[in-house]
Amino acid sequence: MRYESAAAEARIGGDLYEVVDTAWGTRLLVGDVRGKGLDAVRIASRVLGCFRFVGRAADNLPAVLAGLNAEVAEVCELDDFVTAVVGQIDGRRLWLANAGHPDPVLVRAGRASLLCVPTRLPPLGLLADATGAIGGATENTVEVTLRPGDRLLLYTDGITEARDPTTGRFFPLLPAAQAALSRGTLEESVADLVDRVRAWSRSTLNDDVALLAAELPRPAGRQRRGPPGG
Repeated sequence: MRYESAAAEARIGGDLYEVVDTAWGTRLLVGDVRGKGLDAVRIASRVLGCFRFVGRAADNLPAVLAGLNAEVAEVCELDDFVTAVVGQIDGRRLWLANAGHPDPVLVRAGRASLLCVPTRLPPLGLLADATGAIGGATENTVEVTLRPGDRLLLYTDGITEARDPTTGRFFPLLPAAQAALSRGTLEESVADLVDRVRAWSRSTLNDDVALLAAELPRPAGRQRRGPPGG
C-alpha cells in the first residue's frame, strides 16, 4: 500500500489518511476537514486518533463511521464537518462506506471506474443520530470482489477540483487514473498521477491533494504491463 500527499503548493489544511491492521482485515481512511488552517489540522488529528482506536475495535464499517461521527461532533464547531471514505480489505474482498466523500476509483485490467455505495451518508459531524442513520451495513456499504492486479485509489477533492489555469477545466480524474495506475509499480503509478495533477494545474494547486492507493498483487512471476504501444 502507498499513501502520499501532493500539497506542496496548497495552504495547510485538513486532509487526512491512515491505514490500520485489524482482526477483520486492513482498514483504510481518507478524509477531508472543511476549512483550512490550524483548526482543520486539529480536527484532522482528532479524527486520525479516533480511527486508530475505533478502526481496530469496531466489527463493521458502519460502526467505524459512527465512532468517527461522534468524535467529529464533539470536536467541531456548528458549521464544521469532515467528509470521509472508510475501506476494509480482507483477502480478495473489499468493503467501502462513504460519508459525503468523492467515490474511490478502481482500476481493473486497464479500465478505471468509480466505486459508489448504495447510500452516501452525510459528512461526519452532520449526522444527528449516528446509530440510527449509519446502522444499516448493507445499505451503507458496497462489497467488491477484487482480482489480482486490481488497484484502488482513495483521494480528496483537491485532485478533482484542480483546474487548468488557462482553460479553467477540471482535472480529468478517471482518464488520468486509468493511464497512471495501469502500469509500473504502485509507487511509480501514484507518483505519475501526482505529476499529472501538477502539470494540469501548472503547479498552482489551491487545495490539498491526498492520495491513498492499494493493490491486490498478481501471482509471483506475472508483471503488470502497459497497454500495447504505450
